[in-house]
Amino acid sequence: MRLIALPVLLVLAACASPQQSCIRAAQADLRAIDAQIAESEDALRRGYRVTQAREGRTTLNICAWPRDPVLFCTTHTPGTRATRTDVLPAAEEARLLELRRERARLVAVTADRIAACPA
Repeated sequence: MRLIALPVLLVLAACASPQQSCIRAAQADLRAIDAQIAESEDALRRGYRVTQAREGRTTLNICAWPRDPVLFCTTHTPGTRATRTDVLPAAEEARLLELRRERARLVAVTADRIAACPA
């Protein structure tokens, strides 16, 4: 579904007016901090944070060629693995408080950026 949605979003973004593009760009930092706040709240509620670690896997295959002896080939397959990391509630609360303070500061900055966008 995501592979289909991305081109559609790109086409729709190209149709946006300059004002809409400016507003979307002005709100980018605010959206990013909102995502961090939501992630922190989820981690605090669950008691752990889910992190993605890059991990590859190498497999051994038998490669047979028409006139050669049987050969062994290796194939590396990149991937990710989800791991749980415990959170310290006090530290996570402090991080969440700092993120909320930063968000409050960004609201004023975002309003100024939006006001500077062309009409």
